Amino acid sequence: MDFSTLNKKASDSFAKQRNLLKKLAKGRTLYCETCKGVLTLDLQTDQPGKGVVRCKNGCTDIILELGS
Repeated sequence: MDFSTLNKKASDSFAKQRNLLKKLAKGRTLYCETCKGVLTLDLQTDQPGKGVVRCKNGCTDIILELGS
């Protein structure tokens, strides 16, 4: 079975999310692809070692594992 297409999609998705995080961390305003709402980066969540990127409507909801 050829997994090259799946691996390429996963790699592209990871790179896209990594670049999104870099831009948010630099203070840029980015918008949700679905609802066009402002994305927020919250590194001070109730869960230790977790962060989140989301829009107000919840269509974008990326949970981050923060390393120490």
